[in-house]
Amino acid sequence: MKAKNANDFSRVPDPMIELVAGCFHALSDPTRLKILRALKNGRLTVHELVDLFTWTQPNISRHLAILVQAGLVKKAKEGFFVYYSVANPKIFSLCDTVCTHVSGTLEGYSRPRS
Repeated sequence: MKAKNANDFSRVPDPMIELVAGCFHALSDPTRLKILRALKNGRLTVHELVDLFTWTQPNISRHLAILVQAGLVKKAKEGFFVYYSVANPKIFSLCDTVCTHVSGTLEGYSRPRS
């Protein structure tokens, strides 16, 4: 569903808000954020992700399924392997924006109070 003015949050229709919330839910877990960060460098299989992290294959598969369901990650089967990749690299702009916000918030806490 592509809504008019989808880039203007104040005009997003209520049914689309549910989809937006689903994306934020998928991004709300540190494990899934680390998986997305790993996929920023290119596509990976579950086994490559297992080698990269200390998590089990079922755990990674569960998190990948949530990311796929939210439309943040896509998968492609090639022979015996399933490769996972970022569905739309624009998601990293959102992550960068939130990281900038968090960094600014942390700086505010570390400033001496007068």
